[in-house]
Amino acid sequence: MDIDVLGALAIRENGVSITPTAPKPRQVLALLALHADQVVPVTALIEELWGANPPRSARTTLQTYVLQLRELIAAALAREPGEALAAQRTAKEVLVTSPGGYLL
Repeated sequence: MDIDVLGALAIRENGVSITPTAPKPRQVLALLALHADQVVPVTALIEELWGANPPRSARTTLQTYVLQLRELIAAALAREPGEALAAQRTAKEVLVTSPGGYLL
């Protein structure tokens, strides 16, 4: 995965952009990228997206954003050339759900 955070956010997997165009999923991906290989707590993601007054649906909406990101990642991973099917990574292995947060 190639991550550019200086200037405009650009994230690519296998040369395919997985950078969302919608602002909030983009924010989620940016925060996860800034803390790559570390669990980012759900509370930190919610605060990043909505500040001190999140809507009641914040957790559900965040889960939807993670699902959208995984769909982008899965599409890019599907283009991975020359790997045996058993060796291919999945979107859930790239964007991991962990107790209390997410890990990129």
